[in-house]
Amino acid sequence: MLLPREQSPWNCGYYLGAMALKALGEAPEGKLDLPSLQERMGLLTKRAISPTQAVAAAAWLYLIDAVKLDESGAIQKCS
Repeated sequence: MLLPREQSPWNCGYYLGAMALKALGEAPEGKLDLPSLQERMGLLTKRAISPTQAVAAAAWLYLIDAVKLDESGAIQKCS
């Protein structure tokens, strides 16, 4: 769920997506592989980000055309 009522805001899709976009924006060439994205999201949030959360954030951003996969499989921020 994007905005759950029962969970903390740090676990919602909008927040995780925003942190993923911020991490990609600070990355060289605006792209990262998934483990690097997860690590940078954790540093930005000062919380542990699970692989499931990183994948969910990347998938949601892909669905709304905010990111794409490059030829090497890295997640790249769309302009």
